[in-house]
Amino acid sequence: MNDSAISTQEYVLSHTAQSTTPQRIRIGLDIGSTTVKAVVLASSDALEDALFADYRRHHANVRATVSELITDVRTQLAKQQLDQVPIDIAITGSGGLGLADGLHVPFIQEVIAETKAITLRYPQADVIVELGGEDAKVTYIKPTPEQRMNGSCAGGTGAFIDQMATLLDTDPSGLDELSQHYNTLYPIASRCGVFAKSDLQPLINDGAEKADLAASIFTAVATQTIAGLSSGRPIRGNVVFLGGPLFFLSGLRAAFARALDGKVDTFILPEQAHLYVAYGAALMAQQEDEVSQAEDSAATAHVFADRTCDDLLHDLQTLAHMPSNTSTMPPLFANEEEREAFRARHGANHVTIGTLAGATGPHYLGIDAGSTTIKATLINDDRDIVWSSYATNEGSPLTAAISIVQDIRKQLPKEAYIARSCATGYGEGLIATGLHLDEGVVETMAHFRGASLISPGVTSIIDIGGQDMKYLSIADGVIDSIAVNEACSSGCGSFLQTFAQSMGLSIEAFTQAALRSTAPVDLGSRCTVFMNSSVKQAQKEGASLEDIAAGLCYAVVRNALYKVIKLRDAGELGDTVIVQGGTFLNDAVLRAFELLTGLQVVRPSIAGLMGAYGAALTARMHYEDGMRSTLLDAQSLAKLTMSTSRDVCKLCQNHCKLTITTFADGTRHVTGNRCERGGDASKERSSRPNLYEYKYKRCFGYRRLTDKKATRGAIGIPRVLNMYENYPFWFTLLTSLGFKVVISGRSSHELFETGIDSIASENICYPAKLVHGHIQWLLDKGITTIFYPCVSYEQHLREEEDNHYNCPVVANYPIVIGANMTALRAPGIRFMHPYVNLADRELMVQRIVEEFAWAEVSEEEARVAVQAAYGEDALFRHDVRQEGLRALAYMKEHDCKGIVLAGRPYHVDPEINHGIPETICALGMVVLSEDAICDISAQEAMHPSEFLSQGEEDPKRKDAAGFRHVDDRVVTHLMDVPLRVTNQWAYHSRLYAAAHTVSQVPGLELVQLNSFGCGLDAITTDQVAEILADKADVYTMLKIDEVSNLGAAKIRLRSLQAAIEERESNNHAKSGAQEQSSDHEAEHEPLVHAAPHPVSHGFRSTGSVAPTAGRRAMLDAVMGDKQHTAQALGQHAQHHTGHQAASLSKYAHKTPYTKRMRKDYTIVAPQMSPIHFSLVESVIRASGYKFDVLKVASHDDMQVGLKYVNNDACFPAIVVIGQLIDAIEQGKYDPDHTALAITQTGGMCRATNYFGLIRKALIDAGYPQIPVIAISTQGLEDNPGFNATPLMIHRAVKALIIGDLLMKCLYRVRPYEAKSGSANALYETWNTVVRETIEHHGYSHTAKQRFGIGYLPYPMLVQRIVSSFDQLPLKEGKRKPRVGVVGEILVKYHPDANNHLVDVIESQGCEAVVPGIMEFMTTRPYIDDWNRHYVGKGGNKASYAAMRWALDRYHAPVRKALSASKRFTVDAPMPKLVQMASEVTSIGVQAGEGWLLTAEILELIEQGCPNVVCAQPFACLPNHVTGRGMFGEIRRQHPEANIVSIDYDPGASEANQLNRLKLMIATAKEHA
Repeated sequence: MNDSAISTQEYVLSHTAQSTTPQRIRIGLDIGSTTVKAVVLASSDALEDALFADYRRHHANVRATVSELITDVRTQLAKQQLDQVPIDIAITGSGGLGLADGLHVPFIQEVIAETKAITLRYPQADVIVELGGEDAKVTYIKPTPEQRMNGSCAGGTGAFIDQMATLLDTDPSGLDELSQHYNTLYPIASRCGVFAKSDLQPLINDGAEKADLAASIFTAVATQTIAGLSSGRPIRGNVVFLGGPLFFLSGLRAAFARALDGKVDTFILPEQAHLYVAYGAALMAQQEDEVSQAEDSAATAHVFADRTCDDLLHDLQTLAHMPSNTSTMPPLFANEEEREAFRARHGANHVTIGTLAGATGPHYLGIDAGSTTIKATLINDDRDIVWSSYATNEGSPLTAAISIVQDIRKQLPKEAYIARSCATGYGEGLIATGLHLDEGVVETMAHFRGASLISPGVTSIIDIGGQDMKYLSIADGVIDSIAVNEACSSGCGSFLQTFAQSMGLSIEAFTQAALRSTAPVDLGSRCTVFMNSSVKQAQKEGASLEDIAAGLCYAVVRNALYKVIKLRDAGELGDTVIVQGGTFLNDAVLRAFELLTGLQVVRPSIAGLMGAYGAALTARMHYEDGMRSTLLDAQSLAKLTMSTSRDVCKLCQNHCKLTITTFADGTRHVTGNRCERGGDASKERSSRPNLYEYKYKRCFGYRRLTDKKATRGAIGIPRVLNMYENYPFWFTLLTSLGFKVVISGRSSHELFETGIDSIASENICYPAKLVHGHIQWLLDKGITTIFYPCVSYEQHLREEEDNHYNCPVVANYPIVIGANMTALRAPGIRFMHPYVNLADRELMVQRIVEEFAWAEVSEEEARVAVQAAYGEDALFRHDVRQEGLRALAYMKEHDCKGIVLAGRPYHVDPEINHGIPETICALGMVVLSEDAICDISAQEAMHPSEFLSQGEEDPKRKDAAGFRHVDDRVVTHLMDVPLRVTNQWAYHSRLYAAAHTVSQVPGLELVQLNSFGCGLDAITTDQVAEILADKADVYTMLKIDEVSNLGAAKIRLRSLQAAIEERESNNHAKSGAQEQSSDHEAEHEPLVHAAPHPVSHGFRSTGSVAPTAGRRAMLDAVMGDKQHTAQALGQHAQHHTGHQAASLSKYAHKTPYTKRMRKDYTIVAPQMSPIHFSLVESVIRASGYKFDVLKVASHDDMQVGLKYVNNDACFPAIVVIGQLIDAIEQGKYDPDHTALAITQTGGMCRATNYFGLIRKALIDAGYPQIPVIAISTQGLEDNPGFNATPLMIHRAVKALIIGDLLMKCLYRVRPYEAKSGSANALYETWNTVVRETIEHHGYSHTAKQRFGIGYLPYPMLVQRIVSSFDQLPLKEGKRKPRVGVVGEILVKYHPDANNHLVDVIESQGCEAVVPGIMEFMTTRPYIDDWNRHYVGKGGNKASYAAMRWALDRYHAPVRKALSASKRFTVDAPMPKLVQMASEVTSIGVQAGEGWLLTAEILELIEQGCPNVVCAQPFACLPNHVTGRGMFGEIRRQHPEANIVSIDYDPGASEANQLNRLKLMIATAKEHA
């Protein structure tokens, strides 16, 4: 569909010319992330009658731009003699909230404003799609109003389009023009610039047409908007486009039309679409009900006071002089002396720079083809740079490289020649092929070699470019680990470039402004969409441009340190740190890095040329006497031409999209291919074993029944998630029952797009997003019965596992599918998603009979089918293990390396792994899976003969693929690995075992695949790295998402391969050096003392991490300075031990809390809910323990949490651990007499692992002696000195129930209190009274003084509490809109974690309703029957019955008191909540808050509170299911539901959260 299909016809309102002087003027201001729009209306509501309308960029100076606009408005009004007419003004937009507060004018939530304008002008509209500079919105108008907006990422917005246009060397309008002429669309990620770049850059370098790339970018934006914001509610009907990008870019509109083709009736583009939000604000400017209901009468009077434009300008000028309340950082330089010392230190030359004059002999060329630039160096035999170049590649790295070589050849004296050449960087392959360079080197090795020459013994290299960042950790002379920015580009140069442009500055002027700063603003570290809000807030508070610029430089460094490097201690970087890349040419960034790390780093004088210099050094290293480079001569270069074509490889089912560059001499360079064939059928695929390919074929290689034999018909199974392991089981079971099993097709990006509008959560992992497309595939094929079970428990895969849960998403996603895919509710469709426990074989029979009762399956049939299924499952696993043994035999025979590609079952999906297994094979290595080798014992040497089945005639016989036949082998389980974490997830237990095997078996390395958004891997990645580090193995983690390009993964894998080779070379050299040293021991002292080696039995010697003679030999080969090298190595050995930073043995020891500690140890617990934990503190003190609950979680606490917790861990972990560690570090407690306490849930949520995370943080912080007490009902950890006695439990139950009661009473009356502060004062009184009754056996001194009664039994206590709040004087008037708060337990109750959500709700003129905590603590007794029946996990029936009886007794006095109240209502009992939840979700959803969260929303709606905030940590796995996953079904059953989901994390913007909250509240008020 082209743009002509989009209507631009205005719906004309009847209006008359404005001939009379209006009584009031209405002004609407829309202050967005990058622009300010203004619309001025008089009497007419028609936009075409506006007195003034304009659209301007504010360059991050909002107040000044608004002043200019109002000045122009005044001038325009003066021309019509209207400048003294009173004005009504309303402000809207993501950047307008602060200014609205400062000017005391109404703030109108932007979606409300645009909806007002559209419903007036286009009553036929059903949906509004709006894109702004850094925000995106979808508003559903009919049949029930609902608004969606982006909250966690600026991907897919105007800022994203700006970034992509820069990559194509154009601007947005140029991008739009290009897109009109496209022929091919490529899959481009739009989640973030860093993802899109990894897709775009290789295509640019390979000569893809810019028109195709431009159209692909717009398609990506459309896909991101639809997938991210429709969230289970399809976009249908009449769609209106709003916002600057959609108004100005016809190619973008066309992309939306393509994406929604056949689903939307008409597209409407208003003639002034970019002004409609401001227009809506102007329409609402006179509506008093939209004004914030301020309680302060003076403030209210100010809002309604008549004012003119002159008054408004005066108020704006006053704001400019307000003092700043912004948090600040230290200035970059305290004085001029520091600045001069910095300049002197970084002004030194590190490499000799010569010229070509008089050059003779061999020279070595290095070319670094980067993403947007191309660098080259030519060095001589002395490693001096005699020629260099640094320039943009102007979109064609090959053309730029040709110019470089031609330039050199022209200047090179006759006596000199290019002996060898080497390429590196993004364009390495293309340039090396086209120009016939001698070799290519992975860019990490190139940078390492350059850095090693400049700074011998370098320990860390940090390279920050425009949109990418690399961190290399060096240990033992080789690259130990590599980190790249796989999820966000906010820590890169383009981040600063974007802000510099928004301020109207060049990057040079921006840098100088930052260096002049005296009080840099503390902006944290976050995505651009959040940072912009922080910048505007700082400006509102008076921060200068200089201070904001310096704050942004600090932010870049923080992103690098905490999000990419994940640094906990600057000491981990070692003593010799090199920084390079274009961003570090910015002195402000460099200085911020040194201040934040406390290190003096080296910025080479050739920082921008380091890659090219390393490539030249590589060429020199591989030079042999007499060599001449194969580089094309001048004549050939002049004639060099190339052509680019596109093709789809049909040689396998991957169907790779190929870009084929063919040069004049017939040479081809192919990209887009996953294997080495590149579409050439004459080439053989790698013979290297590939367990991923084997598993895929083995798992799904079943032949289904014919229609004749399928007595029970067809049944569909989606090829998703755990089906990549469980399909053999389910296929066999269903086939045995007489079903024709139809598996959905292979995953693809096209299949993903078929299901995007039913995806409920935009930041859930890509494997889960694919499920929607697979279900749709089955429906499209006419399958009417779909079987997709919820598997909470896998089989016991390993003996040492603590539990055998599935991931919360894998276990429960069928529930989300059922709730959000409306097609499954069509007549005749049966969607089966029963809960099952694969570890309970007997129960499985019963469950099959129950679930297939409709098919009349008998128990005998079920028993036979289940038995066959478990048998086939065992055979499948056996076959995988045998194939693993064959692969190991192949490695031995062919002397090659193996990569254990460790992940989850679904990583076998080629669409998810993006061809990484084939890439590894193409690099000459074998691919194994973790389940193929996790059972292998490495207690003895392995030889190929051990893998031969008994009686094989020819032990050397191989098949065509090079395998020997391998069958029987007895394997033994490994000894229990002393893990730091709780081994709670089934698939992770074998991941840990595989890591242990890899650390012992020679020739194996481990690469872990991690899907973006997988919270569980915040636990697993650290643990796997520790297992490998204990044996000095390299750990590599690849983060993958829908990005299909392999560029970043190839860099990591090639780097790993190079590191392996370097390590082995070092070991070989070390062995030789040791022999030589022993021969001459009497005469020579060794330069470096190596650790002794045990006798080898075929396995790699482990444990030695000291720099060795091999390290010396490698550096000698590069530098030729033996004495200096040895000295550097000696220092390196003393100060940087690399692998030892975080290893298994480091965390092996647990310090228990013993009985003797009870006397003089203070137990410290984190704050989670102030009202409840105040009472819990008294409960534990009453039991004789010294116990403190930390009162707040400060900003500093959270920064400490970021330092010591994996940043992919959930926000509550950061809050909890930050509080505890900071309390110790600040000296508040004696570390030798302190214990820490944390609750441990024991469920499938990662919160169960907080215990391990705290232990790790304590040891990393230097406090291994502090014991950690895990408080749990399951007794997961041993706490000999802490005992939860029946009396303590009795007190705790009463305390939590009373805490719920106090919270209910306080929040009900506080918004209406007649005297400000009276409600809080009453609460404080009762908090004191209750604490005293707990600690003094029912007696309260305070109660005796205040009420004349000292002893308050529990029933009397709760009755008195309710009575006193009932009698608190309140204002008369209508009840305010009520807003419920549900969500993750800590974020729900902790005001410091949710940015004081309850206070904000009350400040917006609403009443907060927060369900109690006691229900969360006591769900188990009420769902025991369900657990027993469906998953076989029930407890003691009598015990749970007794618990229910006791809980009823505890609650009875509260219910009685509330029933007698005139203000308060009784909460629904737990059985009612269970029943309510089961009507929307399943009681099987038990991860995190589980089904209870859904039940709480339903209870709130039933009690007349349909407005609900779901507060959750960013990317919280359980909330993907029970929170966002259920919103669609809740809204379907309750159309009045007004629910907003707000993400919280350390980088989230408070302004952005408030904007989303205001949207929900505006809707609540509209319907109140």
